[in-house]
Amino acid sequence: MRSVRLNFSKTGRAIYISHLDVNRMMTRAVRRAQLPMWYTEGFNPHPYIAFALPLSLGQESDCEYMDIRIEGDMTDEEIKTRLNETLPEGIKILSIGAPVHDAKDIAAAQYFVKIVFETEDDASLFCKKADELMNGAELMAEKPGKKGHRKIMKQVNLIELIFDKKLTCTGNIVNLQCSLAAGNTQNLNPTLLVETIENCAQIYHKQLYVVRKKLITKNNEIFR
Repeated sequence: MRSVRLNFSKTGRAIYISHLDVNRMMTRAVRRAQLPMWYTEGFNPHPYIAFALPLSLGQESDCEYMDIRIEGDMTDEEIKTRLNETLPEGIKILSIGAPVHDAKDIAAAQYFVKIVFETEDDASLFCKKADELMNGAELMAEKPGKKGHRKIMKQVNLIELIFDKKLTCTGNIVNLQCSLAAGNTQNLNPTLLVETIENCAQIYHKQLYVVRKKLITKNNEIFR
């Protein structure tokens, strides 16, 4: 038995598939692909499948990761081919290999965010305000949290969760490339960042596209 890490993309209409449904879809896919999966023991055996960091609904990604355990000597290339033949449009296995990092090592995610406004003036004003706010000392927003066993909303300074950013404006489109906190302890969704800036600037987008490009570890390595 060996552990295998699959890197897959989620694009097009597949961005509206929830993480729970992705889990179900992948479970069905490995069965249809007739992979020699290792099954958990106990009363209700099922194929071992684990995901590194669930993606928010409505976002694209080039860096989704799923771990499985394989018995026998099927090659990585055959696993990739078989799965891609069974997966739906928008989900594609990009590469396969042995796990290098632990999911707990993930500390950040790199995103490309495209923000479309009604007018060029709106885009220009938003870009100026966003640059000012993200280079400031404080940008407060409400995020869900816990107090004991109770779910609460807490105030968080987003500046502490932004590790890198680059803004450009062309016509009525603002492009934001950023590296944001991600993982089990801290996490900043780029959608929350954009919405917080919009509420401060009182300028709101017409369309928003988010693509997660890479996951980064605590040692500043690309997660693999």
